[in-house]
Amino acid sequence: MRKILVVNVNWLGDCIMSLPLFKALKHKFPSSYVYVMVPGRVKEIFYNNPYIDEVVEFDERTTHRSVISKIKFVKFLKGKNIDTALFIHRSFTRVLLCMMAGIKQRIGFRRLKTSFLLTKKVRPPEAHRLHRADYYYSLVESLGIRLEDKIPHLTLSDEARGEAAHFLKQYRERYAYLIAINSSANWALKRWPPQNFAQLIKDLVLLNCAVFLIGTKKQELLLHESFISSEGSVVNLCGKTTLSQLAALLSQMDLLISSDSGPAHLAAALDRNVLALFGPTSPALTAPRGEKVTILKESVNCDIPCYNLKCQDNICMRNITPDAVLDKVKNILTDV
Repeated sequence: MRKILVVNVNWLGDCIMSLPLFKALKHKFPSSYVYVMVPGRVKEIFYNNPYIDEVVEFDERTTHRSVISKIKFVKFLKGKNIDTALFIHRSFTRVLLCMMAGIKQRIGFRRLKTSFLLTKKVRPPEAHRLHRADYYYSLVESLGIRLEDKIPHLTLSDEARGEAAHFLKQYRERYAYLIAINSSANWALKRWPPQNFAQLIKDLVLLNCAVFLIGTKKQELLLHESFISSEGSVVNLCGKTTLSQLAALLSQMDLLISSDSGPAHLAAALDRNVLALFGPTSPALTAPRGEKVTILKESVNCDIPCYNLKCQDNICMRNITPDAVLDKVKNILTDV
């Protein structure tokens, strides 16, 4: 394995889970040149990583939708002279393009749609019994590569950290704590009720906390107007940061409060305090990994994980009260 392409998944949290793979690959093959192939929306988290030599952008939904763009991408890959591709992503298209690009070793999980295109088929573990990260790691472990460290670590540039510290300096001087809040998730059932966040934010302001609302511009539409004021104590950053800027800001926070979503994994990989609110998903399968991660989940009479997207009750999230979250926050902040 001289030139290795890791074909990664599309989602922020899962990409962060994959980071220990690259360290293990570089330790096993120290003279290899390692690429990672990801969509543009998550590529920034792989920058400055000492175990990744080059980021290859591929996005079938945008820049590579057309047949012509895919043919150009094949030519681009062919010019890299890559000898091995590892497919964390199960995409048929990605396997096919790598085969067309002449990548001789194509290693991935056995799957009916893609097996005939792979040169080594790895039997996938039972996903419902294994943390998602361990599922991904099993692909390289099948090659005899050990992962000594399974905690993701994200590397930021000094410049990015400096810019974030400069932006936050005024808040650090005026408030006792800086707390980021991610109120959304990729599907509605994982979201804590907006009125609960509104109450929590009022309580945090009383504790002399500066609260920073993060996420995309679309997520801003989910927020109550009451989130956005409180005499400067609440700062709306939704849709106003790049992924790199968000990571740098989170690296300066005392705490992130979030649902089971990508930003929780991002903050954990930066070794920050994270309070993750879990409802329909299982912490055993998708919780962020890190020494400073706290999980808050209430017991319900439902089978968890639950993927009933038509659920009208969402009791698993509604059972988490603002007072319960505030108690956890106080416990965490006493150690800051």
